[in-house]
Amino acid sequence: MNEEGHGPVGALSGLALRRPRLVLVVWLVLTAALAYNGTQLESHIAPTSIEVPGTRAQAAQDLADAEIGSRGQAPVLLQGPAPAVRAQTARLAARLRADPRNTVLSAFDKGAPPQLRPAGGAVVLVERPTDETFGPEVADAVQPVVDAVVRPPVRASVTGFSAIGSAISDASVEQAHEAEKLAVPILLLVLLLVFRSPLGAAIPAVLGGATVASALGVADLVARTRDITDVCTPIASMMGLALGVDYSLLMVSRFREARRDGASVDAAAATAAQTAGRTVVVAGATILVTMGVAILLAPGTFLQSAAVGAAAAAVVGVLSALTAVPAALVLVGGHLERLRFGRAPADGGGLWGGLAAGLLRRPVLTALPAVAVLGALAVPGVGLDAGPPDVRVLPPDAPVRTDAERVVRALGPGWSAPLEVIAVDRRATLDTPAGRRALGVLRAGLVDDRDVALVLGPRPVGRSTLLTVVPRSGPNDPATAGLYDRVRRAADRLHASTGADARVGGVAAQLTDYRRAFNARLPWLVAALSAVAFAALVLVLRALLLPLVAVLLNALVVAGSFGVLSLLSTGSDPLLGGAGFADALSLLALLSLIFGLSLDYQIFILTRLRENWLRSGDVGTAIRSAIVRTGPVIMGAAAIMSGVFLAFMTPDLQTIRQTGAGLVATVLLAASAVCLIALPAALRLAGPAAFWIPAWLDRLLPVVDLEGDGAAAEPAAGVSAPRPTATGAADAAGRWSGQLLVGPEHEGPPGRADGTVLPSALHHIFLELAADHGHGQAIDVETRITHRAPLRIDRDVHIEAWCSRHDGPWRTLEATVRDGPITIAHAETTVYVLNGGAGRSSRDA
Repeated sequence: MNEEGHGPVGALSGLALRRPRLVLVVWLVLTAALAYNGTQLESHIAPTSIEVPGTRAQAAQDLADAEIGSRGQAPVLLQGPAPAVRAQTARLAARLRADPRNTVLSAFDKGAPPQLRPAGGAVVLVERPTDETFGPEVADAVQPVVDAVVRPPVRASVTGFSAIGSAISDASVEQAHEAEKLAVPILLLVLLLVFRSPLGAAIPAVLGGATVASALGVADLVARTRDITDVCTPIASMMGLALGVDYSLLMVSRFREARRDGASVDAAAATAAQTAGRTVVVAGATILVTMGVAILLAPGTFLQSAAVGAAAAAVVGVLSALTAVPAALVLVGGHLERLRFGRAPADGGGLWGGLAAGLLRRPVLTALPAVAVLGALAVPGVGLDAGPPDVRVLPPDAPVRTDAERVVRALGPGWSAPLEVIAVDRRATLDTPAGRRALGVLRAGLVDDRDVALVLGPRPVGRSTLLTVVPRSGPNDPATAGLYDRVRRAADRLHASTGADARVGGVAAQLTDYRRAFNARLPWLVAALSAVAFAALVLVLRALLLPLVAVLLNALVVAGSFGVLSLLSTGSDPLLGGAGFADALSLLALLSLIFGLSLDYQIFILTRLRENWLRSGDVGTAIRSAIVRTGPVIMGAAAIMSGVFLAFMTPDLQTIRQTGAGLVATVLLAASAVCLIALPAALRLAGPAAFWIPAWLDRLLPVVDLEGDGAAAEPAAGVSAPRPTATGAADAAGRWSGQLLVGPEHEGPPGRADGTVLPSALHHIFLELAADHGHGQAIDVETRITHRAPLRIDRDVHIEAWCSRHDGPWRTLEATVRDGPITIAHAETTVYVLNGGAGRSSRDA
């Protein structure tokens, strides 16, 4: 067989089927190497960043970095008896000033504002250069000094975005590992319930664990060359476990299906590699594409880190499914059903047969409840309240959170995220009487603002002048956003009157711009993901209406999943805990994951629907077969994924809980409401029009052969499988005459005597003739094929065919297949509908 027709997918699976032991050894060595590399990931994690290129806050930060370097602040609140507070504040300030990199303002310094001396306490404000704008260096430098100096009865609380961001980062990594430990036993239990066979469950379980370890190793390789934040770890763990198990589950399920149909172990493994393997490739590519689109449109580097984790899991999961799974099936597939418990699944009956029958009889009534549930959940999802990170995402007893809450009670909520005004005086105008008056006007206006708690400065640093503005409200409060806008306008007036380059940055400004960028880009991200998904599905399914329905239902799943998040994470006392709003920093990453996962499930059934349609030509038959065959697999995969994601809802960190909850909602809605109800119902209502595509577009699209057609139906390279026996010869004009012997095991396109492959239209005709009149019958075939080189099945093919049985009453069949659909009518009972060379047949009752 011509191996080139298989491409890289066929080459990988073919090697695994020919040399299973070698492939497994290589896979184990690579997995071990990547797993070891993954143990180094934590040491290469970069600080969480909320920078959004192109915003005014980021422009201010870039200006500050260029002029005075990146700097961070940490307020330290000391509380206790007044004499002890005063004495220990002085000692702490002196110890901090001993480090020349620190700039320290103490509550008891001469001229210090009274706001630094709240009742029963005192504040020491520390500013320090940092390598990263939002890095942990300030908190890491200040906290040890505080621990060494402050003693009872005085209590010290260190806050600031440096401390809060560092605590969130550490908690993300730590609690992701804790969730993994809980996910593993859940995974094993669900796999046993799905497969009812220890060995059948073992293959996906091993692949899932290996995918997690390898994905973390791949992420570490990326983290050595670019900034990857802590979100990469939980995303790689969740997606690695889920995708690794799901992709191998799809392969093993297709293998078991082929075995139940009577195929040998080798033939069943080859069938799984050819059909489910291609579905896995498309599903994994969907994850990669959605992540790529999200990176281009989403603000900040946080999503880039999530994308790396998800992409690493998808790549490793696909490669393992194409290599390790077929190799394992060849070696142990014959023993897969040993120690089985419970009843074997019934063919064509039971729950799935009943669902299919009800859906085919009453598609609207069957689908209406599912669509109603999706619509009801989508309503709160449209108005989902989201905001940047908040200290309340940490557990209530986390030291950093308790410190921050003490500071809020004593000083107000704005101290952890102040605004910073920087004015770069390139023309030395600020040090003139007019410039000083302009600075005085700026400061006076800020002091008088109702939303300002404190203004520090102006103070010169080189040729720059700095003012620190502490809001009365927290960084996620609308009042802070309004204050940011007013301070920015005041800075613009300073620039207009003096010519100084005046800009407004700081943590509060960055958080406000991030939130605004999130709200502005979310609709564009959904639209871009939908457009890319539609284009990919058109390419795979070679249809227009079916991909459109799938994308619309996918958007409904996204809205429904966001609705679940809204119900669980918003309000005064949300069930998921946190600040009362969804975390915008991870929400865009979650959106991309939700979109990709939901589309993954639809691809599982869409490819099967197309395969069944091409084989039967009947929409009802295609739907029933797809639901009966893939229903248990899809719901089993959903149960496994849900179990994994539920384990990630147990940590105390809200961002991980939020991600787990959103993904659980996604897989359950996508698998049940969409894949097995709404999507087949829409196909039933649309009928054959769902698979229509204009001839001109069909010619333009490259052929992507998935399941059951063309090369996809051929055995993998290097694996022997029965082929039709052909005798005859082709003349110079391409006319071939001879006999073809066919049987039920011949799933591939028949070969011509000269070694080429006949278009699949003739193959379907041959199989129908053999099925109707007994297997093993000889059929006379005379064919003329003309085409544009190279031959493209389903395109650019002109066929003239005459087929008849030697000794039967069949009359001659004639057809010319060009671009559009054409019917080959037989005088007795069979009608063949051909569309651009792709054969379909249906009974003419």
